[in-house]
Order: sequence, then structure tokens, then C-alpha cells
Amino acid sequence: MSELTPEEFEEQKYVDYFPKLQTAYKRAFNEMNENYDSDIVHGIDQTVLAEAEPHYEGDGEFSLDLPEDPASQLDGVLASDEKVERVLELYLEELQRQLQKMFGVGEAAPGDEKA
Repeated sequence: MSELTPEEFEEQKYVDYFPKLQTAYKRAFNEMNENYDSDIVHGIDQTVLAEAEPHYEGDGEFSLDLPEDPASQLDGVLASDEKVERVLELYLEELQRQLQKMFGVGEAAPGDEKA
């Protein structure tokens, strides 16, 4: 497979790459849900990440367009903004790792010890 480029990712993310995106998101969700407050994880998944647009920046780095104040998006979740922001930060790190693994780029490329 050739090196993934930002342009290629943008063109193909909802065509050829969609199954990989779904798998990465599902794996990140499952990992987070097992280890953190499920109400916060579900809230982030359903309100913040559901509308977040993924982008490949190059050099194994992915980014997501997030709302300005993600903690304010979570209705019905009883947690401090600090806790929500910390779980969101960890969730984004896990999602980044899963995306890297699925697309074979960055630190979590194939052969990575952490699976």
C-alpha cells in the first residue's frame, strides 16, 4: 500500500475508507467504555464525536473538527467539565491510536506492540 496522503484521505474517507473509519471508531469506543465512566463515554460518542469530521494531517497524525465547548454538548451527564474534558482528551488519543493502526501510519502502525 502506498503512503497515505491527506488529499487521498479526504477524497476516500467516506468511500473506500469508511469501513476502516467505522472500525477505528468502534474499537476506540469499546476501549474507552471498558475503562471509563460509560455515561461520559456514551455522551461524547453520541454528541461530540458523532458530528466531528476526521482529517488526516500527514505523518501519521489525524485530527477531528470538534465543537468549541464540547463539555457543554453533553446533556444529562453528571460530571464536572474537567472530568468530561479529561475523558474526551483520552478518547481522542485512543481514537488517534486506532486510526493510525487501521491506516497503517504513525506510532500504531502494524507491528506495534500495543494492540
